[in-house]
This record gives sequence, structure tokens and C-alpha cells, in this order.
Amino acid sequence: MKEVCVLPIFTPGEITLPTIPRFQYQRTLADEVAAGTMTRDQAFTLLTLMQTIRAFEECIVDMKDGKWAPFDGFKFIGASHLSIGQEAVAAGALSTITKADFITSTHRGHGHGIAKGYFALLEMNTEELLAWMETSGACAEDVDACKIADRDTLLERCIDIHLYKTFAELFGKEEGYCRGRGGGMHIADFHVGHLGANAIVGGSFAIAVGAAMAAEKLGTGQVCISFVGDGAVNNGIGAEAMNFAAMDQFERGCPVIFLIENNQYGMTGQQDKEVTGIDYLAQRAAGFARDAMHAEVVNGMDVLAVRDAIGRAVQLCRDGDGPVLIECETYRYFGHSLSDLRDTYRTKEEEAAWKACDAIQGFAAQMVAAGLATEDECQALLAGVKARVQAAGVKAGTESTDPDPANMLDGLFSPNCCVEAPAEYRTVLEKEPRKVRRDKEGAIFVRQAVAEALIEEMQLDRRVILYGEDVADYGGAFQVTRGILDVFGRERVFNTPISESAIVGTAVGAAAAGMRPVCELMYIDFILMAMDQVGNQAAKNRYMFGGKAELPMVIRTTVGGGKGYAGQHSQSLEAVCTMIPGLKVVAPSTAYDAKGLLKSAIRDNNPVVFIEHQSIYTLRGACPEEEYLVPLGQAAVRREGTDVTIVGYSMPILIAQEAAELAAQEGISCEVIDLRTLIPMDEETVLASLKKTGRLVCVNQAPKTGCFAEHIVARMYEIGFPFFKGPAQIVAAFDCPPPMAATLEAEFQPNTRRVLEGIRAAMGATVRA
Repeated sequence: MKEVCVLPIFTPGEITLPTIPRFQYQRTLADEVAAGTMTRDQAFTLLTLMQTIRAFEECIVDMKDGKWAPFDGFKFIGASHLSIGQEAVAAGALSTITKADFITSTHRGHGHGIAKGYFALLEMNTEELLAWMETSGACAEDVDACKIADRDTLLERCIDIHLYKTFAELFGKEEGYCRGRGGGMHIADFHVGHLGANAIVGGSFAIAVGAAMAAEKLGTGQVCISFVGDGAVNNGIGAEAMNFAAMDQFERGCPVIFLIENNQYGMTGQQDKEVTGIDYLAQRAAGFARDAMHAEVVNGMDVLAVRDAIGRAVQLCRDGDGPVLIECETYRYFGHSLSDLRDTYRTKEEEAAWKACDAIQGFAAQMVAAGLATEDECQALLAGVKARVQAAGVKAGTESTDPDPANMLDGLFSPNCCVEAPAEYRTVLEKEPRKVRRDKEGAIFVRQAVAEALIEEMQLDRRVILYGEDVADYGGAFQVTRGILDVFGRERVFNTPISESAIVGTAVGAAAAGMRPVCELMYIDFILMAMDQVGNQAAKNRYMFGGKAELPMVIRTTVGGGKGYAGQHSQSLEAVCTMIPGLKVVAPSTAYDAKGLLKSAIRDNNPVVFIEHQSIYTLRGACPEEEYLVPLGQAAVRREGTDVTIVGYSMPILIAQEAAELAAQEGISCEVIDLRTLIPMDEETVLASLKKTGRLVCVNQAPKTGCFAEHIVARMYEIGFPFFKGPAQIVAAFDCPPPMAATLEAEFQPNTRRVLEGIRAAMGATVRA
């Protein structure tokens, strides 16, 4: 970043860190009412919501203990990570944002989901409530009846449906928020900005940052609250995400609030004096931002204290001063799950001390003290809440339906793509992009084709952003993106820290929040640093949340090899991605395909891993200047033949074509198929060729065991076994890490001689005509 001049300044001095306020809120409900910052209705809403969350969770306890069930013989299965004791955090925090704002949640997230939906419904007018009912799957008779009801009646009916759908998801039912695909640890409702609960501790840290980044870049004014547990703050993605959010280059801040729900224990590991070396997790904030992210420690057993702190944090974010970190000190009354033995790691005295400052009882007492309610009214409210929650549970248990296994794959991939960006997303250029000079055959380098695809798509749609390590001024490690910064500016092309997990995770969040990010991982070797975000977040997001999410994101990465870079910069790890359902995987071999496939990948509404081989960057090929797309999932027949089918992709398919030329001199006619897209794989084209030749050779650069070539062979055996004249051959790397020495590396990965030997073996191994 040439605008910043880094000079050798060694002046003696001291580094001072900002102070972090702790438990500063000391007002009462009566004080808030007197100041006009809290009404009786608002107080009743907070109490009702906290009681609702607890009643919901207590139903799960009673189901597990056999004390209550929706019907006789009902057996509850699934996770049981409860937030009993922590209700003030969800209620207080979510009372401060709108239904348009985002949240991400945790495995202990029933309360977050109930609260987000509850406040969103309170905010809706009659027309919005009716629309919500229709999209929520309510029966037509119910909707028609509510059309003639007053708003209050309609609202109450919607709250009933909200609780029903939450229970239905816990029970694994089709009517659940995620159609039973996610269950209690993976509840989401994208209609009200709930981007999903996450069973991976810390998994949603970067997703929240990405959603906030999208809101800021799109100018929507939204904020995102990232609920994370105390254990998550010790996870590497936590550090990566907080550092990413606090980058100076986000000149208008990143409107994300990291809300640490510190219930004192990870699973059993205690944050205080056991698994950390600090007194408060909020102290970590001083390491990421000069203002310590406006960090504050709050009494999480006081709903008003949480409301006050998060309300101020929301305003900071809307004013462009995010990110913000708030630590809420709270307590989980039960264990990590209902099956854990709490007395092995904490005392009865400790539990009793925390229950003595119970958030619900304390707030109800304040309502009585402030003259807003009587004790009898609070008890009557609680009885009504329990009855309502249990009724929702009974309805979910008795009236909802089991998902049909015939629809197992529903929601895995979105069928949609962006054909044309809406007018409001048209791009303003910093300057006109320079045309790529072509030779007389219309050829350009592959790396130029990649850049041209990026520039064209970014011109068409300002939601397309490009970021990663060193992609801006420098143009990436292989100079592919050089000059794109000059066209679109640092708002849309920017460098990131060396934080592969945060790079991918923020792309997930940005895509979920409406952008179409293209992020780069310099080498595919480094994807292993980000595999939780790739495999547990990007890949699973849509399916896990019931097919609701659309994640139009591209992870560009490269494969090396042949340059003496050895084991950690020369791997071909595409099979690591192809084995995870929910990802599309693309690996072009020509300039024409690199451009056309990348444009299709950017327009696709699913996560796409786009693999560029470093060895083809400097190869030239014909590539039209005009607009064109190459469809994902469509192979190309590079050479017609009758004796042997050779299947591969990326650089190895070019080696295969050379081997096919040599085989032709021996009288062997090879048909060469370039898959281009690995997932979804064009099985029809491969099978059609196999029917013609009866012999199959598969080539890839990865080690043989577990490689994608093995998958190709397995699928062809499965669907085309009668057409084989002999066993298939696989030409792959050796089953060891890539070596550095030139003599070893030359033999390690497929070369022309080895592919030719595979062709001969396929011919020689013929066992039937």
C-alpha cells in the first residue's frame, strides 16, 4: 500500500493501552422509567421474552427427564445445549436492533433465534405479518382467518407459529425453520436477518464480519451482532476475524459487534484462572485496535445493562466507529449439555451464587418495585408463557411431518444464478480498464484471461468484490490481478491479513448478506488453514439451513508443482474440496475456459472453488474479447478417438494430450476429455466416450490414494461397467508429499511418459473384446 510510508522510527517511549470499562451500568428499571428510556410495555416485552426463552429450554429439560412430552411415547433426540441462566443477554441485545440487522449465533442459540424472531415480529405491520405467515408455511385457513383479525391478534398468532417452527426444527420436522436439516444447533431465519446458529465453536466469527462488511459496502446501514461463547474467543478464527474487522483500510469502520456471552465455561474449561491468562476476555480487544474496539465488560445477568451496552454499540457501528466488543458475564445453569456431569468441574456453592442473581427473577422484582406490575401479574404472565410454549411444543410434536428421504438432496445447491445485475448495482469505475492485447489468432495468456473475467464481472455488478493476500497493489503472487485496483479502487479490491480462515469466512458472510465476493487463497496448500470455513461453513450453509441461503462466492486458488517448492507449496488438493457436498469445484486448462468458467462461477449462487494451475498462467490461447460464458458442469472433448478414453483436468490434461499424440504414432487412438468442472461432473460425456472406446485412463496431479481420478474410475465402474474391455488405469502422483529435488519431482507428478505408459497398460490389459 504505497500510500503508507513505513519509516524506521526508533524513538524511546511506552505503548499505552486504553482502559476497558467494567460493570459501569448501575441504574435500575425505575431510573430508566423516570428518564423516559423505558416504557411499561417495553419492560413487559423484555420479561415476557426472557420467560419464553426459559420456558422453551425447560421443556427440553423436561423432555430429556421424561417429565413432559408432546404426546405419550415421544422420544426427543438431538443436541441439548441450553441457555438457561443466560436469557438476559439475548433479550437485552436483540431489543436494540431492527429486523433488517443481522445476527450470527452459536450451538447454544435457541434463545438468540427466539429473540430475533420475536422482536422482528413486534416490528412488523399488519401486511408484513401476513406476508410472514404465508412464507412461514401457515395453512391457508389460518392466514385467511388472520386477514380479518386485528394486528394484536395477528401478532400473537405469528409468535405462536414462531415458537412452533423453532420446536419443529429441534424435532427434525419438515415444518421447522430449516426443514429439519439443521436441528437445534443450526437454526436460521434469513427473513429476519438470522444468518444461522453454528455448532462449530467460533465458526461464525468471520461470517459476522463478512455480513457487516457487506452492509457497509452496500450502504444499507445494517449492523451485525456476532454472538460467541467464551470458549470461541480462544479459537484462532476469533483472532483472525477481530483483526480483519479492525483493519485501518475500512475507513468507515466495520459495523460488527462481537458479543462474548461468557458463561464461564467452554465445555468444562474455565476461562478464569484455567485456560486463559487474563481476567476478562474483553482485554483481548486491546490487541486488535487502538480504541480496543470500544470494549466493555457488562453484567450479563442484568437485561438493562446488556440493553444499554449493546444499544450504544449499535450506535457506534451505525456512526462508522465499529467494530465493538462487549463481554457479558453470565452463567449457564446446566452443563455444556444435559448429559454432562456438572459436579466434576464446579461446585454447588458456585451455582447457588449465580442463581441468586437470576436475571428473570431480578427483573420481575424491579418491575414490582417500579410499580409497573404486581407479583401476581408477573406470576400470571409466567403461567401464560409456559402454557403457550408447551402448546407450541405439542403442536410441533403432533402436527408436523417428518422429512421425506426421497428429498434428501433438496437444498444442497441453489439452482439460481445472476443473469443480469439490477440497475442499482451498476459499477462506477475509477478509470477505464486497459484492453488486453491479443495476437493475430486472438490469443492471450491464461492469467490475462482470468483478469479479464474479473474485470468484466466487476464492471457489470458492484456487488462483486476481490480480496485476498497481496491481490491489490502487487497483483497477487502471480501478477494475475495487477491493475484491477486501479480500475475499481480499494473499496472493491483490497489486501487482507495472512488469515486464510477469515478470508473464506468473511466471504461466506458477505455472500449471505447480498454481495458476490471473490476471495483468493494464494496456494491450494493453504486451504487446509481454512477448512472449517470451507467445509463446515461455505459448503454446508445452504443445506444445513433448509435450502434458504444463497452463497454466491468464489474461492480462487492455485496449484503449483514442477518448481521445486516441495511439500507445502506443490500439492493438488482438489479432492479435499470435492468430497464435501455443497461446493462446486472448477479447474480450467485453457485461456478460453479460464475466462468463461470464472464468469460463470461468479454468477453462480453457490460457493465455487476455482482452481488455477500456476504452470498454465503463461500459456497462450484463443479468448474472445466479447461476452461469453462456459457453463459449469460441462466437459470438453479435446481430441476424438476410438481406443482409449483419457479423462483429466487442469495442467495434467495438457500432458495427456501430448501423450495422446505419441500414442497415435503407435496406432492407438485416444479420446481426450477435459472435465473442466469436477463438481458437478459431466458423467454423461465421459460415459459416452467409454461406450465407444471401452478403456479408461484418468490423470491427475494429486497422490493416487483418495484422489479425484479414483472417484472418476469408481463412478464409471458404477454406471458403465458393462462397457469396460479391461481395468481402468490411474496416472497420479506418488503417495508421498511433493519432493523438492528436480529429479524426484519430475517423476513424482504425471508426465508424458507415465501417461503414455498408462495408455499402453489400458490397451495391454484388455480382457474382453
